[in-house]
Amino acid sequence: MSSILDQVVQVGVESTYGTAVAPTRAYEAKADTFTRDVEYLQSVGFRRDMQTIRSDRDDTISLGATGSIEFDLLNKGAGLLLQHVLGSTSGPTQLGSTSAYRSTFATTDIGPTGSSTIQVSRVDSGGTLRPFTYEGCVATGFNIAQDLGSNLSFTLNFDAENEQTSTGEATPAYPSSATPFNYTQAVIAIDGSAATNFTSFSLDGDLAMDTARRFLNGSATKSQPKRSGVPSYTGTITAEFASLTDYNKFVNGTEFSINASWNGAEIASPYNFECVISIPVAKFTGSTPVASLDSLTTVDLPFTVLDNGSSAPITMTYTSTDTSL
Repeated sequence: MSSILDQVVQVGVESTYGTAVAPTRAYEAKADTFTRDVEYLQSVGFRRDMQTIRSDRDDTISLGATGSIEFDLLNKGAGLLLQHVLGSTSGPTQLGSTSAYRSTFATTDIGPTGSSTIQVSRVDSGGTLRPFTYEGCVATGFNIAQDLGSNLSFTLNFDAENEQTSTGEATPAYPSSATPFNYTQAVIAIDGSAATNFTSFSLDGDLAMDTARRFLNGSATKSQPKRSGVPSYTGTITAEFASLTDYNKFVNGTEFSINASWNGAEIASPYNFECVISIPVAKFTGSTPVASLDSLTTVDLPFTVLDNGSSAPITMTYTSTDTSL
């Protein structure tokens, strides 16, 4: 018999969109929201003695599934998921002759091009694990969040071509001896200067993917999602109100860079487990400091990521001991 603690989320990288593969990496997800999407087609017309919609005029069409996975970003094993989020992936590349390896992920004009099979094993009320397998999973958005007293949180949103429950559960394979990045390792720098008064950081991405690419071709199966609009990357920094420096950037419409880094334990000198998010150009979109009688004055600084035409708007580097994604 299994309990809810035995539930697991596993991921495998597909070679062909929608063709399921066996998951190769398990993740300690904190929540999943995958649900099947369906469409009901009903035909109603004048018919003598009809009392309601006829059963032979009601059809159910499967439209795939949508959902998200939330997890703490660990210092090992995250590359498999991260590779299909922003668009461009390189590495892992060995750093010197050490056991440290670095992968780099960056935004592109095309957006995510790969797909994954994601298997979510859920426990029913009788204690039986029921694996739900989602084929053709393509990232559609993400959230990265760091608050005081918390680990670095990562949420990925997906669109799936199909949900099925006939595939048996894969044997979970977790990263060995992995630990989460946390708030004590976080440093947020504006224009290269590390801030000392920030209390939270978040970054959201809407990847502008068209997930309803269906055609009159004798099937309800969708085609692989593609970018169909301008992606949006926004975030918020919350700070203790210490000066007018950052607030004036909002008032004056000043562009600035953001570098958010999490520096973990040493792998081999001079390299540590590390996650770095680099944003060359952003603008604060505004909030005035709000006074309070029961806490120090704080200011919310929402920002928008911009494209300077020469550098990727967002680049993420991930340094670990992973020799492969």
